[in-house]
Amino acid sequence: MLPFKTNIILCVIEFFSVVLLHVAYALSQDGPEKAAFISIGFLPALLTILFYRLFHKNEKIIVRIFYVSMIATSYIISWQLGLLGTLSIVFLAGALMLALYADRAIMLEYAILTSAALVINVLLLRSQIEITCPKEIYLIYILIYLFAMVSFLFLVNGVNDYKTQMEEKNEEARNALEAKANFLANMSHEIRTPMNAIYGMAELLDERDFEEEEKGYIDTIRKSSENLLAIINEILDFSKIDSGKMEITEDDYQFNSLIHDVLSIIEFRMKNRSVKLIYDISPDIPRVLVGDEVRIRQILINLLNNAVNFTHKGHIKLKIYWEPDLDSNGYLHVSVEDTGIGISQRDMNKLFTAFGQIDTKKNRNVEGTGLGLIITKRLLNLMGGDITVRSKVGEGSTFSFVLHQKVHDPRPSNYDSNHDRVNVDNAGYRITFKAPTARVMIVDDNKVNLTVASELMKRFGFEAVMVESGLEAINRIEEHLVEYDLIFMDHMMPVMDGVEATRQIRSLNSQYAKDIPIVALTANAIKGVEKQFKEAGMNDYLAKPIHMNQLSAILQKWIPFDKQVQIVNGQEVMPLPGTETGPLPTGADDLINNLKGIDVEDGLRNCGGNRSVYTKVLTTFASSNLLASLQEYFEKGDMENYTVMAHSMKGACRNIGANDVADQAYELECAGKDEDVDFINKYHKTFCDNYSKVVKTVTRALIAQNTAKANR
Repeated sequence: MLPFKTNIILCVIEFFSVVLLHVAYALSQDGPEKAAFISIGFLPALLTILFYRLFHKNEKIIVRIFYVSMIATSYIISWQLGLLGTLSIVFLAGALMLALYADRAIMLEYAILTSAALVINVLLLRSQIEITCPKEIYLIYILIYLFAMVSFLFLVNGVNDYKTQMEEKNEEARNALEAKANFLANMSHEIRTPMNAIYGMAELLDERDFEEEEKGYIDTIRKSSENLLAIINEILDFSKIDSGKMEITEDDYQFNSLIHDVLSIIEFRMKNRSVKLIYDISPDIPRVLVGDEVRIRQILINLLNNAVNFTHKGHIKLKIYWEPDLDSNGYLHVSVEDTGIGISQRDMNKLFTAFGQIDTKKNRNVEGTGLGLIITKRLLNLMGGDITVRSKVGEGSTFSFVLHQKVHDPRPSNYDSNHDRVNVDNAGYRITFKAPTARVMIVDDNKVNLTVASELMKRFGFEAVMVESGLEAINRIEEHLVEYDLIFMDHMMPVMDGVEATRQIRSLNSQYAKDIPIVALTANAIKGVEKQFKEAGMNDYLAKPIHMNQLSAILQKWIPFDKQVQIVNGQEVMPLPGTETGPLPTGADDLINNLKGIDVEDGLRNCGGNRSVYTKVLTTFASSNLLASLQEYFEKGDMENYTVMAHSMKGACRNIGANDVADQAYELECAGKDEDVDFINKYHKTFCDNYSKVVKTVTRALIAQNTAKANR
């Protein structure tokens, strides 16, 4: 069935042509006056165009206006020209036009009206009909017309039935896609929950003092968890694109920051590989572009990851240059070249098909779903681009795409490809101090940046608190539940950038907010930017990519000296008595620093920010016997009391900030209410182990606090 607009255009053109022929006939037979009168036949076409512009959403009104005015004007024209005997032919032409619209009710209305008009003609205007058409021939015309109208009605009815069936099948397909998407979402949640627990436990174990062999096992667990989560994310992305739920969101983004994020990830993946990563980034690419930064980053990472997977020697080269257009915007030309195994012509068709890994026998060791390239292609299509590939077996491949981007800030980015030097410097840097009790906040909207910065901080012996927005950072400082020693603030963030967030922190009504050191983090080392940061109230400046020697200098400068443990000849040396630059931490601070894996700020918030109350809640938690009671009810199969106990343990964990374990307790509580014994049998032991670890952590922290107090 044609689109409605196309139907209207065809109808108007056809009827306009019919009237034009009648006007020409009138002009040749009866002169200009008659021809002028006959031109009234153009009225239906003009009315249809007018009403289409006014009521284009109400299709049936427009169609009815067209066919009613067409019947009336056709009758008038035929009567004036003495051509009533041929009226059935004109009506038949109209029926052909209406059949394109394929509406049963309208087709039936038209058939009744036109048939009635033809019958009335033969009853009232027989003599006028016989001027040009014998009565017998006219009756044959009517019979043929009626037969044609019945045929049209059957045809339209069949088209409508087929349309209904197709709509039902489309609805079934949509429901199937929705069910698939829901299944994938539920599956991802079910897999993510234990995978996050595995990853988190691996992170905690990594902090323990194990032998190198055990450290290797822990690292394998962590990396495998990351790989599995990456596969889940790919499947979910593909599902969103496949069901049409993937949306492209355009916003301003810093080109340098985008490239820094991408290269940081790929460089991390290429550790210990004998493959060189080369960058050729044109310096004239505009500093700030407008596009979907998240999806462009994903595309670049997919292509570079693909190159890493299939390249075992030689190099991988990322090349990007800018082509301006006439509207002061332009095109990003991107290519990823590798010296990998290459792709045969036979396998080219498999590249952009779902789950299509080429030459699977040779590439069994390559992890992944095979969705990376098809996701890349579809994302580019959604953004108005496309991808091309050139490859030769044994020599390598080059994937290229061109993407139109708007320009927000046309100044050149002058990207500095110094990542190789930074990686070498960072890898060879020797730590000269640690600060295990330091509390550092990193504010960045990009999780990649947070992860990279957090990993670098770990080398100095502390876990940084990661915050994803300037607003959250302001709230944490305003609440002042935990006292931070230093804040690293990203410069470019959506909604509220780092400069504005710093200004608002400095405007808070507390000396703590005015004094806390804030260091700017940015990928744009632009001349004069330091002045802007200092005017906003920032204390210092650190450029990306982060150099370990520069980071070390910043940390030593701003973290209180009494929290720094110097490392001399590989040995930790505590500060000498009397050299502290500030007061010793309070007993409550000692306690907080020992509560690893617990969201202390959340726990303090639940206690109204009162540290004394929080300590009492922790003491009550450590001394409670809830776990033993839960185990007893589990062994007895007493689901009613088991559910009540799980509810109590959920609240107890939530109160102190052990939110992950609280979520597990909630799941057991829900399972108990639903009498889902299989779920409880499956996850009871895991929950008990995790709850027991939290109790041990709290108990050890309380003991350490009491010991510290006794020694003061």
